[in-house]
Amino acid sequence: MTAYPRNEHDVVSPWIVKLLTNFLKKGHDVSVFTSSYKGLETQVMNGVLVYRFRYAPKGIEDLTHDMAVPERLKQGIKYKLLVLPYILSGLINALIFKPKHDIIHVHWPVPHIVFGLPMKRRWKVPMLLYIHGGELNFLKKLPAPLKKTFIYMMNKADLITVNSSYTKRVAESIGLEVPIEIVPFGNPHADATMYPFKKKNKKTILFVGRLIEVKGIDVLLRAFKIIKKMHPDVELRIVGDGPLKEEIVTLSDELGIPVTLTGYKTGEELKREYLNASVFVLPSKRDKIGQTETLGVVTIEALSYGLPVVASNLGGIPDVIKDKKTGLLFNPGDHEELAEKIMLLLENPEMAGELVRKGQEHVKNNYSWKRIVDKLEQLYIGLLGRYKT
Repeated sequence: MTAYPRNEHDVVSPWIVKLLTNFLKKGHDVSVFTSSYKGLETQVMNGVLVYRFRYAPKGIEDLTHDMAVPERLKQGIKYKLLVLPYILSGLINALIFKPKHDIIHVHWPVPHIVFGLPMKRRWKVPMLLYIHGGELNFLKKLPAPLKKTFIYMMNKADLITVNSSYTKRVAESIGLEVPIEIVPFGNPHADATMYPFKKKNKKTILFVGRLIEVKGIDVLLRAFKIIKKMHPDVELRIVGDGPLKEEIVTLSDELGIPVTLTGYKTGEELKREYLNASVFVLPSKRDKIGQTETLGVVTIEALSYGLPVVASNLGGIPDVIKDKKTGLLFNPGDHEELAEKIMLLLENPEMAGELVRKGQEHVKNNYSWKRIVDKLEQLYIGLLGRYKT
């Protein structure tokens, strides 16, 4: 995988930490093959062997971890030049990595199939791929020969897992012929507690996520201008950070609306944001290069904290938010419809509470970590049985 936490307090890829912690509890041994960050060496973290391969001098070894690699690549030629040594070093290390493992599960197979395939052939063991979605959009834009090469290598896997029905459809559309199973991730931050819906005296709209184009925050700001006229006391809080922060501030000033940008929050601070809010909004859209939300794990988190959700009818979001059942959906980019749906929840707490109740039931039945880990374990056992016979 691309990036694993650098220490026990790092917030990188919290879902994979949650997943591996659950596998450890079931008595399995797990290791992570991943990249270094500014010279960070191989280490053992909470019982997990984290093998880190070096790919550049310490001072410039920061292609990963600080932000998603596609975002990093937009920051200049330096990072584009790091891609080739990243892949070559990863391949060399994959050829010598030991000890032998029983199962290989490759996350973000573009480009990491280049690391997984040599391990599969060396050890003669099953290999699964986990496609998160964004890498498929990147794959589509590669030159035809390179695209065909990656698809060829990915079709050497024994099984593919994906995070949503949307990602599954996209994977099938590009020519992947391997069986595909939907295995989403659950709530990476909260415990198993489901907090009940509570009507708030102060009306607060909450967004949590990276401040990037695909999140559609501009749509939310335009919707908030409409809402503010009808509900002068309502507050909009945007939790997160990212490259569009200045644009968001500029747009909110142009629209004449007060918006609170809190910056990035985790742990108890993030929990308080959820518990104090009235409605959660995920206004995602397609960005300029065609990327969109492939699941929207943050909607699972919001429902777990007792928040009704309004989200875009786009990508993998409808797997979690079933319109008028587990939340409300709106047409992507339609700020007037978004404003209407948010006000509907603000003005109808009984409806909001019922959506939360049904949403939490949906989350418990489909996105609990126990259910996810049990399904993955059964898939692993099935593949191992096939190899033994």
